[in-house]
Amino acid sequence: MKVPDESNEPMSNTTPRSSQGEQAADERQDAARRYVEQLRAFYVHAAVFAASMTVIFAVNLLTNLSAGVTSEWSAWWSVWALIGWGAGIAVHGLVVRLNRPALASSAWEQRQIERMLGTGRNDG
Repeated sequence: MKVPDESNEPMSNTTPRSSQGEQAADERQDAARRYVEQLRAFYVHAAVFAASMTVIFAVNLLTNLSAGVTSEWSAWWSVWALIGWGAGIAVHGLVVRLNRPALASSAWEQRQIERMLGTGRNDG
């Protein structure tokens, strides 16, 4: 007598709720991974900004000291780099912050939709 091979049997369908839960968990994990990658890129950008602005300011200071114009506002051209690049850092930080994964999961959203549909059927 032959034992039936389990791999040839049709696969049983998983419940939609469990597959939705797994899919929601995968989506949350992917969103968290993308957020961490964006956050890391922002930290690198901020570190490069800080190091570069330090060098730029030092060059500007040494140039102004050698020229004897440290008291003149117009001699501090490094401020323009600080303003421009600082605005770019601020926008980058805002974009990363706004792309943060939502606290509510799609499973929660699905339960709320089902609840609303269920409530709607009982009203009519």
